[in-house]
Amino acid sequence: MFKVSVLATGDSILTQRISSNPDTNFRDLVELVRGTDVSITNVEMVFPGRGRMASTTMHGIPLGAEPELLAEFEWLGIDICGMAQNHATDYGVSGLVSSIEALEARGLPYAGVGRTLSEARAPRYFDAPGCRVAYIAAGSSNARLSLAADPSVGDVGRPGIAPVRVQKTHYIRKDKFDELREIMAEAGVNVSATGTTAPGIHFPYPDKGVYDPPPAGGFSVEGVNFAPSDTSRVQTDALERDVAAVVASVREAARQADLVFVGLHCHEGQQGRWNTDTPAEFLQPLAHRLIDAGAHAVLAHGPHMLRGVELYRDRPICYSLGNFIFNVETFAAFPLEVYEQQGMPLMSTAADLFDVVNGYGKQPLFWESVVPRFTFEDGVLTGSEFHPITLGRHEPRSRRGCPRLASAEDGSRILHRLDELSKPFGAAIEIVRDGERCIGKLKSRD
Repeated sequence: MFKVSVLATGDSILTQRISSNPDTNFRDLVELVRGTDVSITNVEMVFPGRGRMASTTMHGIPLGAEPELLAEFEWLGIDICGMAQNHATDYGVSGLVSSIEALEARGLPYAGVGRTLSEARAPRYFDAPGCRVAYIAAGSSNARLSLAADPSVGDVGRPGIAPVRVQKTHYIRKDKFDELREIMAEAGVNVSATGTTAPGIHFPYPDKGVYDPPPAGGFSVEGVNFAPSDTSRVQTDALERDVAAVVASVREAARQADLVFVGLHCHEGQQGRWNTDTPAEFLQPLAHRLIDAGAHAVLAHGPHMLRGVELYRDRPICYSLGNFIFNVETFAAFPLEVYEQQGMPLMSTAADLFDVVNGYGKQPLFWESVVPRFTFEDGVLTGSEFHPITLGRHEPRSRRGCPRLASAEDGSRILHRLDELSKPFGAAIEIVRDGERCIGKLKSRD
């Protein structure tokens, strides 16, 4: 017999010490995290340390900070860190290895990355009161840039993340498809289905997002598939061999632990877009397969905003928990290419950059979220609490991004939005007033 509480957060991008923040609502949130048996966060950054070297495959801004900041996660009461995310190799495999070593030196359990692919996919275990908990993490967003590899003859393997690679297909209405093919061919695009001028040779090009051949009758252009269909649409599909690998990890963990949780980092939204409040087409089927394999909850993140929640087989699926810590505007420094890409002088600083790149503060959905806490008794979900948080969007840049429990007014608004987002998944959020705050309770929609 066991009863365990589990708390999960969305993405943590931590670039400064927040432990000195005296805000009462922040301190109450810290007590909530510390007072939970198992607390999990997704760390969307790396800690490469001195002598760091930016990768040539970076995208967006490289998210690297000093390893000493890991002490903040310990202070917060975080028990397990997910690390399978699209910035894992912003500072190359050496930067990722330095991050792994820094986590291990502190005894901070982590999942989703490793020195080899087998290590990255392996469940990580944590001993909670009266039971053993397993956590598995994987990432889909730009996974091709940072996927780990196992050793082979002459190779020692490659540090990286546990991937769920995806491939996008543009389905074009049949009466328009031949016209599209002709236009592309006239523009010099190779529209043969094989993707090569040498018959009998097919190798995928993972650096271009190409893994499997295009659907029947279609062709590929720089990693994007085009195929005829009855209706025009965009669809993102997960690579089956990666899905099968995560499912296998869940099945292994279910034999070794009392509770199994999976973290998925997925920026992808519907119609091939990123950072939207609706998940990509592949995410719900993937989450269902993980629950079917033995996961007690699937906890996704990535788009920096909330997505809906589902109860599947009486187990929760959070399609995105948004941001938890978002100090994204106070990184100490960036590689010179970042300033070059913005057309800025190469002697610019990070402060100069965020005077130019000021869109983060303009997106209100980046600065509010929820922190769910679930109670399991003998493996059965018996309670859920969704605690709304805000991240100080209107604070000065120096203090923005530190989470705090939301007021009753903000909390009610956030929970109402989560309820609306959960309707397509057949779930509802009951809003309960708790003193000066509001808490959400997960239930099936009648």
